Amino acid sequence: GGESVLTIGNRTIALKHWPDVYRYGKARQWEGIKSRWTEWRDVVSQYRQSTPNDFWEVFSANGSRMKFTAIVAQLRRKRKAEKENVVTRAHEEFGDMFNSKFTYRKGNETHVMTDPSAITRRYQQLTEI
Repeated sequence: GGESVLTIGNRTIALKHWPDVYRYGKARQWEGIKSRWTEWRDVVSQYRQSTPNDFWEVFSANGSRMKFTAIVAQLRRKRKAEKENVVTRAHEEFGDMFNSKFTYRKGNETHVMTDPSAITRRYQQLTEI
């Protein structure tokens, strides 16, 4: 394996535990590192879904491995497209019921969801995916 960049008392801390470590210290410290941690989590997750060769086959361009920032951008585009597909599917599957199933409350008012991430989460809850 690679070398962990977070160690405590000469013990490496797995990526999945970083939020707990940083929240335990100062809240502002976690706020500062959270987005970078999320990027690493997403790249590591993608890397572990198959073999290293398969990963680099997807994340190479013109015979060269993509840089970390380019990989993150490609994963972000993929995630966005997947969420947009779920929104379309939710509208198709729920039809006239969409406006009653995909709502949220703000104060005393009920609103229909428009955020793809929120719609995706609700769709997953409703369909138990």
